[in-house]
Amino acid sequence: MKSHGFLQTLRALYAGQSLTRIRMNYALAKHTLRGRVLDVGGGRNPDYFAYLRRAGNVSVEAVDHSLTGIDFEKDLLPYGEHTFDTVLACNVLEHVYNHQFLLREIHRVLMPRGTLIGFVPFWTGYHPDPHDFFRYTDEALTRMLTEAGFKNVAVERIGGGPLVANFNTTVLSVPRIFRPVLFMIYATADRMFVSLRPQSVLRNPLGFLFTATCS
Repeated sequence: MKSHGFLQTLRALYAGQSLTRIRMNYALAKHTLRGRVLDVGGGRNPDYFAYLRRAGNVSVEAVDHSLTGIDFEKDLLPYGEHTFDTVLACNVLEHVYNHQFLLREIHRVLMPRGTLIGFVPFWTGYHPDPHDFFRYTDEALTRMLTEAGFKNVAVERIGGGPLVANFNTTVLSVPRIFRPVLFMIYATADRMFVSLRPQSVLRNPLGFLFTATCS
């Protein structure tokens, strides 16, 4: 499993990653893949697999428009019921207008008591792939997953205070060589702000990591 921490964050920023992506990967490092795994919408060899834990023998299959031509708006996932032990859906729901259709399809292909692990960005810029429709709150995600038939829904805020959120919206416009230094300035100021206004973290998430189990 790939290491993570402050120095790794600086390296990843210099390499061109957004802070949302970095924090998402670190949050995923607490979760474990089991059995047969389906990666929905992740494309080819997404970097988050380097952070996720694995329990025993794990096999991974991917389904994505760029790989299989599938349209998540209307196409059934090309698998039978109760096929996968784990499904990943990272940075995909915001690009799907008919998101409930996709969530029901994920529920269909999951084994009973199988696990869905996913992430959606919140405080981030417009990023069509090929469309960018939504920004979800934790309340919306909980309701969406529950209505799709999932149980044990848990949603975790990822990010920090308002200054970190502001950094995330501007960092990709800054030359890479300056990004690590700029982050250290913003992160220090953000910790000071949050110490005075702790509730500010509730209003400025970079994104939400969610998990749920199939009933």
